[in-house]
Parts: sequence; C-alpha cells; structure tokens
Amino acid sequence: MGRLEARQLRGLAEIAERFGSGTLRLTIWQNLLISDIPEPRLGEATAAIAALGLGTAASAIRGGIVACTGNMGCKFALSDTKRHGLALVEHLDARLSLDQPVNIHLTGCPNSCAQHHVGDIGLLATKVDNSEDEEVEGYHVMVGGGSGVTLKLGREIYRSVPAEEVPGRVEAMLRGYLAKRRPSETFHNFANRHSVEELIGVFDAEARAEG
Repeated sequence: MGRLEARQLRGLAEIAERFGSGTLRLTIWQNLLISDIPEPRLGEATAAIAALGLGTAASAIRGGIVACTGNMGCKFALSDTKRHGLALVEHLDARLSLDQPVNIHLTGCPNSCAQHHVGDIGLLATKVDNSEDEEVEGYHVMVGGGSGVTLKLGREIYRSVPAEEVPGRVEAMLRGYLAKRRPSETFHNFANRHSVEELIGVFDAEARAEG
C-alpha cells in the first residue's frame, strides 16, 4: 500500500547500488522499481528484497490496489484507507484467484487522490451511522471506471457500507463477475455491459449464496 519503513528504504538503496545502477523509481501503483539488475543476479537481488520483508510478486488483486494516505496522514480523509486496503487484499487473496488484474482504488475524501472514480472498483470513504450516538468508517462503492483507452467514470452501486463489511461485499462482487462473465471478459467490460440494477442482482445473489 505504498508504506515503507526507514530500514527498508536504506536496504533497498543498498540493493540498488549493489545489484543495479543505483536508481530507485516509484510508480503510480505504489510500487517501487530497482533499475538495471543483470538477469544472472536476479536471484540474489530477490532474496535480499525478501530479507527486508518485501516481495517481488503480487496476485492480480494485490497488484491492482491503490489507496490514498487516509486519515493516518491527512486531515480530510474519513477512513484509514491503507489499513482497510490491506485487510481487503488479505481477505480476497485467501478466497479468490483471478486470471487478470482488477483495479481497486480506495480514497479517503471527495478530493479523490486515489482516483476512485476510474477504478474497476472504487471505494470512497464516508461515515456510516452505527447507532444514534456513533459513526463508523465506511465506503460508497463504485464500479466500471477506467482510464486511457477504457476511459469511463464509475457508477455508484452501494452506499455507506461499513468498512468491516467491505471485504465480504467486494468478494461477492468478484464472485458474481467470475460466475457471469463472458470468456476472458474484464471486470471493466462486465460492469459496463450491465445496468446498476442488474449488477446489484448478480452481486447480492452471490452474497446470499455465500452467506
């Protein structure tokens, strides 16, 4: 989710100098690239990265998730997006296997630093009434957004879902997609060839079946 400890950054700098050209690059997907490592030394470099508690491989879900700073570092954010993003990844990776990436964007406020409106699944933080005297962190859920050649704004499909319920809700959405998609169809295309009402029907039916 884009967070690194100081010891990890120092270790990565040492790996970049030792195995590559001494350069590190950050991507918009909150990943880090170590440039110019010769192929014969990839094994050594990968082992050194793993020793720092970092990985060089990611599932289709983990590789496509992005979260803004969240309320741990931003006064505007309404939720702890990075913590919720990690919980979402761990939940989904333990239960699902996707054959192509699905982009999931979590953003803490309408400023949309994580661009929830162009994610396959976009999560916009909100406060959800839990009782007369308490609010909890939650999300509005959008689907079908895209950028570049698939440019499109996502459509809202669920409102005010408590954060603790989001992993199960997204799991049902992805299971519905896997069950009903056309051969090799992306989540983006699947979401955009159905109306919001049809998608809710598919996703809610999957949630009831799993429940």
